[in-house]
Amino acid sequence: MRLSLLHLLVSTVFLMALSAYDIQGQALDHGLVPRGHLRLQAHPIYTTWDRRFSRASNGSERIEELGDDLSSPNGANLFPNLEILQSSLRELMQAPNYEPSLGPTAGRVQQEMNSIKFAAEVGVSDWLTVGVLMPWNQTRTVIDLIHTPDTLNADLGLNPTIQDPSAVQSFLSSINSASTDAQARAAEICAGGANASCASALELASRASAFESAISSAYSATAFFPLAGSNTGGQLTQILAELNTALSTASLSSILPIVLAQTTLSNSDFAMMAVTPESGIGAVTPVQSRRGLWGPGDVEVSAKLRLADNMTYAEAEDDSGIAYRVTGRFGIRLPTGTPEHPDVLLDIGTGDGQLDLETGLAAELRVNGRFGIAASGSLVSQRPTTIVRRVERPSQAMPASRTRAEVRWDPGRLVGIQIAPYLRISSALSIHGEYRYFQKFRDKVEIIASNTSLNPFILESESGIKLHEVGGGLRYDTVEPWIQGEAPNPMEVHLRFLHAIEGSGSHAPKWTRVEAGIRLFRRLWGQTN
Repeated sequence: MRLSLLHLLVSTVFLMALSAYDIQGQALDHGLVPRGHLRLQAHPIYTTWDRRFSRASNGSERIEELGDDLSSPNGANLFPNLEILQSSLRELMQAPNYEPSLGPTAGRVQQEMNSIKFAAEVGVSDWLTVGVLMPWNQTRTVIDLIHTPDTLNADLGLNPTIQDPSAVQSFLSSINSASTDAQARAAEICAGGANASCASALELASRASAFESAISSAYSATAFFPLAGSNTGGQLTQILAELNTALSTASLSSILPIVLAQTTLSNSDFAMMAVTPESGIGAVTPVQSRRGLWGPGDVEVSAKLRLADNMTYAEAEDDSGIAYRVTGRFGIRLPTGTPEHPDVLLDIGTGDGQLDLETGLAAELRVNGRFGIAASGSLVSQRPTTIVRRVERPSQAMPASRTRAEVRWDPGRLVGIQIAPYLRISSALSIHGEYRYFQKFRDKVEIIASNTSLNPFILESESGIKLHEVGGGLRYDTVEPWIQGEAPNPMEVHLRFLHAIEGSGSHAPKWTRVEAGIRLFRRLWGQTN
């Protein structure tokens, strides 16, 4: 008999290894509520991380700081629209290798999640427990951003369209007038036929038109522009002077002096770029620390079924024997939380915003009343939904507003296992170790909007996650002594510590988690023990 039970338990654990577990884990929370009783839970969790698991360019796994997304030797690669400015300046200066610079930037980012899980479960029968769980969550993002203006090498400052728009408009109007006059003059000269004068006039008209197009694009590209006194600013001044000389030689009106940036970027200016319209980012908050309000997470409704159990009954307790328990779990996770906001940079969110369906198993084996191992697993199917996302790689902390799109998001399923060996110090107190494996499969993303150049593969390619966690804790549980008549009131208290030691995927946090919890029981109907 015991041999067959062992076979059953081994098979169960093996099947769980092929399925999955909820990221919070269930190995130490497998017991059913006694029939006719209500179990109330308050379960606070603190999670923090400032690093993540990722992959290097050669495909090897590595650990990187979250702040790396806000760090740059010249700051230029942090702002997506700078490539437009760079292209325009390369055209103006005939410098194909030109690289703009704002000055070095160093960022440090730490993210936190505070959660209290409130739950109520009812023992409907000896074999069935139903319950509901509501997380109450608060997120916090700590951002330390240090931008150092480089007075020697930085060549970009605040765009004068922000500080002196009328001067820029007057300058652009003078270019337009000069270009229009040059084209009119070329048409007049060339009316008599092609000759050297006609070719010269056409060349000047083309030159003025190209300058107008490139400089207009540079002014409108982003919140930055070449600094007065910088090498780049000097080259633009020289190019304009040469063009004005040619216009003057042709007896055409000259262009006003170019309006260059006068102010380098300060630390506060850098943080405000996210909400500055000219930056093209379109965020609703600056790049700074923020603490969210407490709000609901994704509510879970579940049912637990007893499949095999001799651990619950007093007559089965035998310190010299083997005790076992196997339970099944079915659950629905509702989209009651708030997903990450596409216009709040580095947002976490309090929920996923879509429906989840979960099924799983939990098993426990105890030998001689003291030594045991608990294991659990679950498979979570995440249902598709429609959300607004920024279609950009995760490492781009400040994606352009043009990447904002409505997408059909089909998140990958969740799979994993949890194993917890333990030692019972007494009938109520136990100490345990813990190992968790979590995997999220790759998402499928479809951009709903037509006529877009956005590529959904950017969101799909780095959406898979693998995570390994280890930890341990203490558990005080008087439910079994209460069932056996050895304790006056049933109660469960636990303290747990977990740390991510290995993982992959750009969204896989290297986090540390501290959990605590208390569960109290109240009789609703039936006989007391």
